Order: sequence, then structure tokens, then C-alpha cells
Amino acid sequence: MNNTGIKEADDAFKQQITSQVTRVTGELDRLEGLLKAGLVDPRVLADFRHAVNRARTTSWQVQKWLEGDERGLASMLIQERIKVTTKMALQLASETGASIKHFPGAQELKEALEKLSKLLP
Repeated sequence: MNNTGIKEADDAFKQQITSQVTRVTGELDRLEGLLKAGLVDPRVLADFRHAVNRARTTSWQVQKWLEGDERGLASMLIQERIKVTTKMALQLASETGASIKHFPGAQELKEALEKLSKLLP
């Protein structure tokens, strides 16, 4: 693909992302009104809040990078993932205590954390 084709593909992708962000922003505005009724499962609401927070943080990091932040985007995202993973692990430990081993997926979580632990200084 020549440079013109690459630029056209980049422009089309940028337009697609911009359009999707605009659409989701409108949906979130409408959802806000529905949420005010308070008729939602608290667990679903917590999951939603975490997803929105991750999207908010990622969009903030991308914006900083687009505005010329010297750090690489991948580095910024890894730093945020470390922060979020630490927070989630502490919350999970606090909420489940010793009973965590009885939850589905606990063994897989343990294995993933052990793998990660080997990579940490």
C-alpha cells in the first residue's frame, strides 16, 4: 500500500472512531437519565462504572499522547493497568477474604498472579 493509501485508511479509521465516540457519548448521556431512576442491579452498575472508568482513563491518556506527551502511549497504558490491577486485587482480597478459593476462576487468577509475580522486581 502506498503512502496515499495508508493516509486514506488512517483518515477513514479516525473518522470511524470519532463517529463511534460521538455516538457512545450520546448514549451515555441518555443512560445517565435512566440511571437516575435507580432501578439497576448494584453489581451490574459497579461493573459498568469500572468499564466507564477504564475508557475514561484510556481516552485521557490518548489525548495526552496526541497533545505531545513525551511518554509512549503503550507505557502510559501499562502504568494505568498496573494501578487498576493493584486496586482490583486489594478490593478482591478485602471483599472475599479466605473464601476466595471457593469462587469459580480462583485457580486461574492464582496462576495469572503467579506468572505476573515472576516478572516483577
